[in-house]
Amino acid sequence: MLKKIIGTTGTRILNAVFNLIILVLITNKIGNEGLGIIGLILVDITIIQLSVDLVAGSSLVYFASRANLGQLLFPALFFVAIVIVIFYLIGFLGNLYFPVLFYTIVPEGYFTHILLLSAIGSIMWISYNLLLGQSRIATYNIIFTIQVTTFLIIFSILIFIFNDHSVEAYLTALCFAYAIAALTGLISVLSKAGKLQVKGWMAVTKKVFNYGFVTQTANLLSIGNNRMSFFFIKYFSGLPAVGIYNAGIQTTEGFKLIGQSIAVVQFSTIANTRDVEYSRILTIRLMKVSVLLTLAAVIVINILPESFYTWLFSDDFIGVKPVIMALSPGVLALAANNIFSHYFSGMGKPKINLYAKIVGFIFTVILAITLIPTLGFVGAAITASVSYITTVIYQYIKFRRKTGTRVKEWIPVTNDITELKRIIRESINKKKDNTN
Repeated sequence: MLKKIIGTTGTRILNAVFNLIILVLITNKIGNEGLGIIGLILVDITIIQLSVDLVAGSSLVYFASRANLGQLLFPALFFVAIVIVIFYLIGFLGNLYFPVLFYTIVPEGYFTHILLLSAIGSIMWISYNLLLGQSRIATYNIIFTIQVTTFLIIFSILIFIFNDHSVEAYLTALCFAYAIAALTGLISVLSKAGKLQVKGWMAVTKKVFNYGFVTQTANLLSIGNNRMSFFFIKYFSGLPAVGIYNAGIQTTEGFKLIGQSIAVVQFSTIANTRDVEYSRILTIRLMKVSVLLTLAAVIVINILPESFYTWLFSDDFIGVKPVIMALSPGVLALAANNIFSHYFSGMGKPKINLYAKIVGFIFTVILAITLIPTLGFVGAAITASVSYITTVIYQYIKFRRKTGTRVKEWIPVTNDITELKRIIRESINKKKDNTN
């Protein structure tokens, strides 16, 4: 497990570094309005992806060890096609009868781009989820790295060689990266699939849907908590303000990689075990690591002065430092949220995550309406942090009640360090034995 966590964390760190480079390129070459458009496009893609995930999402991780691959893969790919067609019709009717609302949600001229990227990205995430469900963390990390690297290379070529400083350059690079990852992922999944069995897919798909419905409803609310403010900011302050807020979001959310990296391995492990007490202890120990490492990163990012960010992102992004400061408590809460969410999902109790997201969404709606019109993107950042914090509080209460975990078990102690050393020592000794 330690090896998997280190490998996943390393991959995520590389991803965070590349994403920072990409963000710097966008802010300096495309500008705050362009970043605002990109932010809205990515939100729209995520919304479509969440609909796909009803049958082709994280539920595949849970059922990968409980059903034949054919019973999962073929219905998932078919469902992608259905969802894309449905959203095409929704977009067509929305543009025809509600153009003002449609172009508030979808940047003008980018609807086709959104549908294409959603289709390719959905196939990519299907392969990722199946790899995680098979506990093939190393393969997942390699393909994920290929995806991010491909994007950075193509995006850089378009900017520096072809002198293309448009939003389309970003979308072209993203399309190529998604396509390569989707193709490589599917080949990897099928190479270890064995005999594919499609018979019985309807019963399996029903179970996947029932599991996925709760999970994806929670994820939809999570997107509402995370990204609904984009539309409010655009309405009240315009695209440049969305770009500044998006820069702050991407800068701070880079530190989510710590909790996400740990949670990916946690979810895969819990989903493949029946030991309830092991899952509880594992969650507590991983939580401590996740929160402490994230806290250290948050402290560093808040020490940096405003002048550093304007130097990094250009003068168009004056005001991003207050956004980062307001988002920081929420980033720390997200470190805990990732661990709790993957615990409950891995234990087959996704409804708890749904109820937690509902609590957070209520705060998002109330605060977005009251804070964003007066405080702008800083109000949006405060709204996000409060939403994340209330979500985690709910999850903590449920975890404590269901597991009987005492408060003192969350406090880092010397024994945690001793246990970590023991795990590392056993991992090293095992590696030596395998080498010999």
